[in-house]
Amino acid sequence: MTLPLLVLEVSGLLAVAVLLGLSARRLGLPFTVVLAVVGFMAGWLGGPLGFESPVEGEEFETVLVYMFLPVLIFAAALGVSTRAFLNNLGSILVLAVPALILSAAFVGFAIYFGLGVPLAAALLFGVLISATDPVAVVAIFRQLGVPERLLTLVEGESLLNDGIAIVLFNILLVVALGTGEVTFFGGLYDFFRVFIGGLAIGVLVGLAVALVLPWLDRLSSGALSLAAAYGGFVLADYVLGLSGVMATVAAGLVLGGLSPSRASSSVRELWRQLWDALDYVANALLFLLIGLSIDPALIFENLGIIALAALVVCLARAAAVLPLVSALERFAGIPKVGWRNEAVLIWGGLRGGVALALALSLPESLPQRELFVATTGGVVLTTLLLNATTISILVRRLGLDRPSRAERFMSDFAVVSAAATARSRLEDLGLDDPALLTRLSSVEENVRDELGRVGLSEEEEELILTRRGLSVERGVYQHLRDAGLLEPFIVRRLIHEIEDQLEETDLGRSSMDEVNSMREQTPFADRILHWLSDMLPAPGEKDRNVIAHAESGARRLGARRAREALGSLRDLPNVGERAVEDACGVFRRRESEVLQTLKELEDTNSPEGPGLRYLAAENLADLAASDALHELIEKGLLQQKVADRAKSTFSAEMKGNSGH
Repeated sequence: MTLPLLVLEVSGLLAVAVLLGLSARRLGLPFTVVLAVVGFMAGWLGGPLGFESPVEGEEFETVLVYMFLPVLIFAAALGVSTRAFLNNLGSILVLAVPALILSAAFVGFAIYFGLGVPLAAALLFGVLISATDPVAVVAIFRQLGVPERLLTLVEGESLLNDGIAIVLFNILLVVALGTGEVTFFGGLYDFFRVFIGGLAIGVLVGLAVALVLPWLDRLSSGALSLAAAYGGFVLADYVLGLSGVMATVAAGLVLGGLSPSRASSSVRELWRQLWDALDYVANALLFLLIGLSIDPALIFENLGIIALAALVVCLARAAAVLPLVSALERFAGIPKVGWRNEAVLIWGGLRGGVALALALSLPESLPQRELFVATTGGVVLTTLLLNATTISILVRRLGLDRPSRAERFMSDFAVVSAAATARSRLEDLGLDDPALLTRLSSVEENVRDELGRVGLSEEEEELILTRRGLSVERGVYQHLRDAGLLEPFIVRRLIHEIEDQLEETDLGRSSMDEVNSMREQTPFADRILHWLSDMLPAPGEKDRNVIAHAESGARRLGARRAREALGSLRDLPNVGERAVEDACGVFRRRESEVLQTLKELEDTNSPEGPGLRYLAAENLADLAASDALHELIEKGLLQQKVADRAKSTFSAEMKGNSGH
């Protein structure tokens, strides 16, 4: 097929995918489920109607591996919270490594004894069919609002087990074809060499991109992220013979972890939109191309085997996940997953793009190729049609989508706040249409009544106030980073501190005094991220004392903003005045601690005190000015570009009038 015709056909497939996406939303079905079914039907009708896949054979394998996998893997890695991934690494590794190996062995021996397939080939099939694909499940989870930890486990497992499955697949393929001899220790060495080597390449690529992020604009950072995804994959896989998947996973996780402190808000937003779009395009084309490439006759000829394989795969998933997770919870002290989450992990273990890509990459010289391709296609369709369409029912039955009373309260509070703000803005602008204002007042009154019916315990009151104050603090720190007023390592420390405290509230330790006691601790995830960040030079060099003043100023500003925000909760039903006062008192004490720190800094630098105090005050003035402009933007009184120009003018005037 010529290049122009290839471009035309791919464009047509994308247009079909967009229309299917609209249909999927109307039908309430996962997008990938509709794509898989339509792709299969397109392959079924392709012969009689003259349609065919635009790429076939080895060319198709190359396109799958080098065109689609880097996008799918990097988008997933970039979208996962790196800190959440590292903090749950024990559970994720259990699901990704031993659980995958046990599942592959379970399926492999079932195929070996049930169909008489040679053991090496049977284990090869077991490995390729054990790689999970969370695309459909994660989309449903986000709609239902399941716990973040469950989402992290599902996404984290898929990221790692894709790479592990591909490494094991390549080792077992040599044995199944009889083209080489692989000993146990030789295979183990190859596995760790390829796996760890790929991770190392990915970390280096991620650090190289993070190094220059502070100096990049939106478009150049987007281009560099593409270079990292594809370049890291090809360098590791094709050039060095290592795991391209693990290189891409590592690069995405490193950039996801470092970007909050090294990239501006506009860069992070561009990355989110860019990689969401690329992930959508890659999944759309992948499932349609796979449907066109699988011979439907093979599926129908092997329906009995496919049904048996789908059952075995599901049983293997349960047999691998349940005992391993339970054992590690009991003996290794990993955070408890819980039986409800385990049930969702088992039923949500869908098979998708990676499994199909591996099956289609099997060489023609493998006698079982057609059987494995048909069975893989059938199992993928079965899990998409059965598991993906019923996972939401399971989640609801288990109650994992139900918000707590505290979450319901904060959701209703957001509605009340939005209605009151909208009414106030309309009145300020003179657009006080009586009917509209009456409707807004009615909304506010109705939701206030709902708030009054939510009976909160003292612990839930404290949880609401704690999370509200911490969230405001986090927003202040991120804004100061985006405005370029704090060094990246300071912002990283401050934000990670807040995130740990927020996570503690999720685990039931809702008291401000309890979460404050964590401030001197350094979690595992932070140690890793600090280690990575320390490899990179800071974008600018400033006096350590001025930096310390800036950090203290940021803490003071965050505590004050949190106290002001808590004051807005005084008039809400079920929130007692005493609880608000206690919470405000905690942030007031934090502000007092910061003032004491500032005084100690000034006292210890008395020889150069006036100069340092002036520089620190100048920095704090920048913080205050930026915060004031940010507040005007949020209120809709300034456009972003006007605020940026005002900030530049302010800084220039301050420097111009400075005698230092």
